[in-house]
Amino acid sequence: MKDEPHRQAPLWVRFLFGSLGRLPASWLAAAGYLLGHAYYYLDKRHRAITLRNLARIFPEKPKKERQALAKQAFVQNGRTVMEIPLVFARSKAYLLAHVQIEGEAVLQAALAENKGVFLMAAHFSNWELMGLLPSMLGYETSTIYRALNQKGFDAYTFASRTRFGTHMFSRKQGLRWLLNALKQNHCVIVALDQHMGAGAGIRVPFLGHVASTTQLPAPFVHRNQTPMVGMALERINDSFQFKLRFWRIQTPPTTGDKTDDEVAVMTAACKSFDDVIKAHPEQWLWMHRRWRAVETDEQMKNIVHGAP
Repeated sequence: MKDEPHRQAPLWVRFLFGSLGRLPASWLAAAGYLLGHAYYYLDKRHRAITLRNLARIFPEKPKKERQALAKQAFVQNGRTVMEIPLVFARSKAYLLAHVQIEGEAVLQAALAENKGVFLMAAHFSNWELMGLLPSMLGYETSTIYRALNQKGFDAYTFASRTRFGTHMFSRKQGLRWLLNALKQNHCVIVALDQHMGAGAGIRVPFLGHVASTTQLPAPFVHRNQTPMVGMALERINDSFQFKLRFWRIQTPPTTGDKTDDEVAVMTAACKSFDDVIKAHPEQWLWMHRRWRAVETDEQMKNIVHGAP
């Protein structure tokens, strides 16, 4: 399995991120707080998307409460953005000192089955730090990578995300890397909370509403019983302190129907994030059009699955 080659980032990009990454975390938090507030008031489009998403998932909450929650989500996102240089520049020892680990035995038990593991994740709290943690903890890790438009930042991001050994593969490389990764018992990180474009993905409930979701793990879980483990990084007390949680996602019984079984697999994976996101909704990335697939579908846009 050969990793995708990448050129070195320009000196000015490395200097910029390196300099910012050595500032105290409290300074970056303050800058992130200001950035998040400015982002909330100035970016009408993403504010509207956030408020629409919150109204979909929390219709029982008063409008003012949803507005306050939206502002908190923007502030959290601002903090995450400002913490990226720190995450990319600081040492393994520094980063691990700021993370508590819960449920690592669950991941180890899944890897002991020697079929590889799908690590299901979401853009929750500081997702850049979360993506680095499995490799920092010593696990062979692989994931799909989408290149950034700005080549200098793309090169720096790629180098930073792979600096502890994570294997990154472009969407354009096909899936041979995935087969090899599972055979070599890697943890394969899969983001469940991003809308898949037209002609891609599988429609399953996410937070109780139908959404187009990646179906990448489904055939392997369905045919080979590859284990699924949920992974979430929770910010503690509004600081640069986190808890990384792992939990087993139980594979639904097979019915013999390929389509139904794959839908059941992805439904179970998405369902396992309901409590995580609803416990700390301000830490999830609400400004993404997660339910775009059904927003213009009059027959489906109001369908709720399993919601009270």
